[in-house]
Amino acid sequence: MKIISRIEKKAVIYYNNEFYLVSEVNNQFTGFRLETLIFRCDPAGEVSEYFEVGGGKFLSLDDVLENIDEHLYKQEK
Repeated sequence: MKIISRIEKKAVIYYNNEFYLVSEVNNQFTGFRLETLIFRCDPAGEVSEYFEVGGGKFLSLDDVLENIDEHLYKQEK
């Protein structure tokens, strides 16, 4: 995994020939204090479709970046 950019609670990473935006939020509306989600994006970090491909509740940005493979949803082939 290579971190392309990181600003505040967002990071653009390159992993397994794909670009991803990893975003940490404090989501009080759903009752979860901390949630980090992963979206596919372009190299500049622009997300065209906000369909999450990973992440989870009670995870920080650093938690996800420390082991990105564990936090990406498994895709069926």
